[in-house]
Amino acid sequence: MTRGATPTANRRRRSHGLARLALVVAIATGGCVAAPPDGSLPCNATIDAQRAAGFDVALEATLPIAGWERKPTQVDSGRECSPARLGPLWGAGIRELRSAGAIFDNADQTGYTLVSYRADGLTLEALAYAFERGARGGRKTQDVRVESERVGEWPATRLTLINGDHGQVIVLFADPAESPIVRGVLTSDLPRAEVDRIVAAYAAAIRR
Repeated sequence: MTRGATPTANRRRRSHGLARLALVVAIATGGCVAAPPDGSLPCNATIDAQRAAGFDVALEATLPIAGWERKPTQVDSGRECSPARLGPLWGAGIRELRSAGAIFDNADQTGYTLVSYRADGLTLEALAYAFERGARGGRKTQDVRVESERVGEWPATRLTLINGDHGQVIVLFADPAESPIVRGVLTSDLPRAEVDRIVAAYAAAIRR
């Protein structure tokens, strides 16, 4: 699920290494091609994963970056098509998972990503389980904890883990009115209070 990284992507690898769990959606690192691949074509055996800025403009538009507190480092989108990429989601009947992410890198090499995930039949439970399986199967991950919570009135799952030298938190939540979209906040080396603030701000922004 990794993509080629530019020299400037080393910092993004640190702050968003969680996107390299053994499944789903590479949200991070640079190296987007100038012209995105054709996202209108169906997934097939020749497609493993695709990602670029502008790959899925409509999904990128679901990210509330226009009114966000600062400009993102990068915005892109893509899809996962293969069983190896989709992991447990493939077993749940999902054959294409799309995502759009807005990366926010901090000067101290911490950071976070706001994400929108979409697939036919996608549920919070299925995506959370896929992330958990990927975390527990990772070679450098440990201390994996999963908690059910709520983001306002919406159900949510929080995944906390150590990935290499970094503490990472993933919060997934879903507004039933947006189904089959699931929202995510992926963070690295941020204190819990800051994670909670970002999640609350994301939820408030999509309510507007």
